[in-house]
Amino acid sequence: MDDVGLQQTGPGSKNACSSVPCRFLVIAICILLICAGIAFFVIGCLFTWGHRTMYNYYMAPVDAFLNYMGLTNNEAAKTMVLAAMLEFVEPFGQIAFWIGLCTTTLCCIGLYGASVQSRFILFLVVDTFRVLLTTAVKGYKNLNSLDKHSLLLNVMMPYRKCCGVTGAEDFTGSKNFDNQFVSNEGTIVLRYPVSCCKRKENYDPLPNKCPEVFDERNSYIKTGCWSLLEGKVLSILTKVSFIVIFTILIEFTLACFSIYATMTMEEVKTTQA
Repeated sequence: MDDVGLQQTGPGSKNACSSVPCRFLVIAICILLICAGIAFFVIGCLFTWGHRTMYNYYMAPVDAFLNYMGLTNNEAAKTMVLAAMLEFVEPFGQIAFWIGLCTTTLCCIGLYGASVQSRFILFLVVDTFRVLLTTAVKGYKNLNSLDKHSLLLNVMMPYRKCCGVTGAEDFTGSKNFDNQFVSNEGTIVLRYPVSCCKRKENYDPLPNKCPEVFDERNSYIKTGCWSLLEGKVLSILTKVSFIVIFTILIEFTLACFSIYATMTMEEVKTTQA
């Protein structure tokens, strides 16, 4: 039972974005966002810690002022002036720095995943769902139990037409599984949970020999729940990823437009002055 959920899943766990055009689209978007992220990161670093860059940019007025004040060789005064300038641009630098860092990191991971089709990208989220399902199977007691694991599986397995993580054998040897089932015909020693039996949509039992006898015709003992759930989880995560990428593109476009509009307005004001 310790190996529950560690077996390979079936063909139902196909990646939701495995087609070549889809992968190329994701790769192209990731590369563009990585370039944008690196640019933001560099600009953020320069605006936050770039004393030398600020000096090169404002070298003429700073040197002229220091020369006028007789402080040309005073490095402390020069450093203080540049530090004061950095205080005004540092907030913008911090924003650009973190946007660039997060965008570059996430898109590098996305680029790696799209390039090699590795599920390493999603393993944290996907594995969380699998661990939850495995924990529920290990904690399952019986049909009448009111604990959260039993209630979850008693609802999910008939509804999803599945049993266990990879199949009914996941319940074999479980310390929590109560295999004593009391029916109108007496007490039955169960091999698998009653909820692995095929049932009506309202959960009423069908007229078959399950749970006295389990087979593929009257139960879902060969169908694991994870093979059905994994595809849905991957599909949802893929859609969320596209939404996030699309949102980042919109934000980046709006940011560029805002910067351009601000620079244009400043030029107009300067011209009018």
